[in-house]
Amino acid sequence: MFKHILRKLCLAAAVLLTAGCGDMALQTDADYDGSVLDPHIPMTAWEYFETREDIFGQFMAAVEYAGMKEYYTQTERQYTFLALTDAAIGSYVSSLGFSQITECPVEGVRDLLRYHIVDGFYSGYGELPVEPIFVLTLLRGEEGLMTLLTRKNPWMADAGKVVVNNTGSNGSSPMRLAVSSNIMPTNGVIHVFESYCYYKK
Repeated sequence: MFKHILRKLCLAAAVLLTAGCGDMALQTDADYDGSVLDPHIPMTAWEYFETREDIFGQFMAAVEYAGMKEYYTQTERQYTFLALTDAAIGSYVSSLGFSQITECPVEGVRDLLRYHIVDGFYSGYGELPVEPIFVLTLLRGEEGLMTLLTRKNPWMADAGKVVVNNTGSNGSSPMRLAVSSNIMPTNGVIHVFESYCYYKK
């Protein structure tokens, strides 16, 4: 009996919904103004970080602690900045057994930041291929080895993402995917990461 009543109620609801849509005409045209968002921002990388202190506050503190702010404020050279969120900085600090970035050895913080600045401009809009390429970080020597690529396959869930140290491309270095890419300040390009990057043999 209950099933019989439920079927009748569903049938009545379907009839009412169909009847209500009978007088609606299909739209035949619409004005569409297609545009692409401009990734360029009229400020330096540092000025951009200042607009997002909610996610870059610890990163900015690390930069100032290491005395490396001039890399992010200068406009003479183009760099690829791998910016770290507060979560990434927190992970780095806790991996060393500390609670604040200013407790960490300053030279270690400098090396971390040097590894996250790539000499040159590498965006996902043409400069980065789909196969990993080695790039020159400001951290020289073997510890500074890094590969970059961008995902372009539309069937992949991470299409369009910039990838650091794609699996197997740079020893045992962990792969990191940018959570935001191709922000273009006046002094380079910014890719944002929630985990810090490093080389591992």
